[in-house]
Amino acid sequence: MIEDSGKRGNTMAERRQLFAEMRAQDLDRIRLSTYRTACKLRFVQKKCNLHLVDIWNVIEALRENALNNLDPNTELNVSRLEAVLSTIFYQLNKRMPTTHQIHVEQSISLLLNFLLAAF
Repeated sequence: MIEDSGKRGNTMAERRQLFAEMRAQDLDRIRLSTYRTACKLRFVQKKCNLHLVDIWNVIEALRENALNNLDPNTELNVSRLEAVLSTIFYQLNKRMPTTHQIHVEQSISLLLNFLLAAF
């Protein structure tokens, strides 16, 4: 998944921690699968700080990484996906007040690993 084996250990631990925290929320007790899925996605969204990202930030990041003219069926490699996520979260952190700064590297790592696990 990620080239550096030391980094892989950290990301695997982060992924396990993310799933452990999700289990601690006891979201599996929600009966309707659509609500359960929505709650789990919202948990991941908040954990990765995606709830702070607006659509204009995403559009800007896609343009910066020359993905606005890309064929919709083209697959992104991991390094390019990581570059897009880095652009999104670093631009987000620039717009946030200094009292509300996020941990950019942690957000990138969590979201990247979640996307790779889901894909």
